[in-house]
Amino acid sequence: MRKLNTILSVLLIVIFLLHGVLGSFMLLGVSSISGRVLAYIGMILLILHLCIGVRLTIQTFQTKSGWAYKKQNALFWTRRASGLAILILAFFHMGIFGSVEDGLYILTPFTTVKLLTQLLLLAALFVHLFVNVRPLLVSLGVITYKERRGDLFLILSILLLFMAGSIVLYYIRWQI
Repeated sequence: MRKLNTILSVLLIVIFLLHGVLGSFMLLGVSSISGRVLAYIGMILLILHLCIGVRLTIQTFQTKSGWAYKKQNALFWTRRASGLAILILAFFHMGIFGSVEDGLYILTPFTTVKLLTQLLLLAALFVHLFVNVRPLLVSLGVITYKERRGDLFLILSILLLFMAGSIVLYYIRWQI
């Protein structure tokens, strides 16, 4: 079960990064490809990841030491809270930029509330990825995870900042 969750996690990270970069280029006006198909695949994988995560959480609480574990481990709750935030904010993300009407894509005004929800989504993704990189690398069998973790932090930070910057620039263009 945990190995399947590891594979799903890696696939989700790759799909999220591809969708995020493609969407960022679209917001910047450089491309017209948003990666919508990637988003649909990502949502299916996200639901599977959620189901496995809920099952593993229940298994943790079913053990005798699970109840002590839940009170003492802040990372345990950070992982669950950031995952729940991602799930909720992902639903706000769907269709936030526009919709298809009569075969045409119609943009909707990008308001301050929409900006905040998208930045919160990126923040939740940032937290969730960064508290889960170490266990992910351990699950993948990467022994020198400290060195690899630093590399991943740098790459993810740059990509997330690029995505946040493109969202902010898109918001500024709507305000002008």
